[in-house]
Amino acid sequence: MKNNSFSVRSLLSVLFAFVLLMVVFESCKKEDNPVAVTVDKSRLKARLDSANAGYALAVEGAQVGQFEAGSKAVFKTAIDAANTVYNNTNATQSDVNNAYVNLGQAGLLFLSKQVQQIAPANLVLYLKMDGDTKDASGKGFDGTLKAGSSLWGAGTPTLTKDRYGVDNKAYHFFKGGNIEVPYNSVLNPSKEMTVSVWARMDSSNANNYILGLNRWNGYKLNIQQANYAFFTVKTTTGIIDHDNANPPLDLNKWYLITVTYKEGLMNFYLNGTLTKSWDKLTGTPVSVKNTINLAIGQDLPTSLYGTSDKDDADGNNFYGPWGGYFRGDLDELRIYNVALSDTQIKSIYTAEKP
Repeated sequence: MKNNSFSVRSLLSVLFAFVLLMVVFESCKKEDNPVAVTVDKSRLKARLDSANAGYALAVEGAQVGQFEAGSKAVFKTAIDAANTVYNNTNATQSDVNNAYVNLGQAGLLFLSKQVQQIAPANLVLYLKMDGDTKDASGKGFDGTLKAGSSLWGAGTPTLTKDRYGVDNKAYHFFKGGNIEVPYNSVLNPSKEMTVSVWARMDSSNANNYILGLNRWNGYKLNIQQANYAFFTVKTTTGIIDHDNANPPLDLNKWYLITVTYKEGLMNFYLNGTLTKSWDKLTGTPVSVKNTINLAIGQDLPTSLYGTSDKDDADGNNFYGPWGGYFRGDLDELRIYNVALSDTQIKSIYTAEKP
């Protein structure tokens, strides 16, 4: 009985050892002679060829059709990464597929950096302030210099140096002095809008108004006490006002301040760079239903300041102390009836920065 038991155990041990050896042999056999797997790189090759051709032709700059500065380097990094996968003989099909997708996404990002044409019809007001208050948009909305309200000291805008240090190429605003542009519904876009202006503050104030079109009944742009941009627009769903609290603006320093609004989104830009987005907003801008003029350098035309303790619904009476005026220099004011893209705003700054 003992002998039989020993024999069975011995036989099982031999069989187990034989099976183990066969497994090891088969494993070694597979490693020594791997099954060839074909990896298809044709789509990746075609996308690489297209990307390289586009990269070679692209030119960085601020002109229409050119690309934002630095965008080519970012795209080249993506091309190099895809090329590394393409040249890797050990790359799997999954590696190749991922490289194909990643390069496609990088290409779309690169194209988004291309400066797009802004249709002349979209520019509704352009005050260059180059020694006068004429509208350079071609729409004919020329402005007129006005003394400020007596509440503020009745100052008048005066010509001054621009951001390049050139005399008589910008206006200095103080004590309510303003530029008044005759009302036209075109100045109050009904779907989207962009306001862009070069500004330099002399001093801080809670109501450093850059411009206003019937303020809360239309739209206004001002600098708040803590030196950050603030925009208000009346829409079909009510008044929307938000700020760009970071970064605050330094005194005696030129900035290109730009704000865009369209239903769902308000964006703030400083020197061509997006600094704040307010999303999930509802309503489109409401056209002002009266003939209140646009004031630049003060929140309202001087003639509209009264003694009423509130704004009437029709906008005829205004309580002066609620308003304010800009303290500093303004230049190159533009108003568009579309929300410009990041690249378009960046291109304006690139072309005009000192």
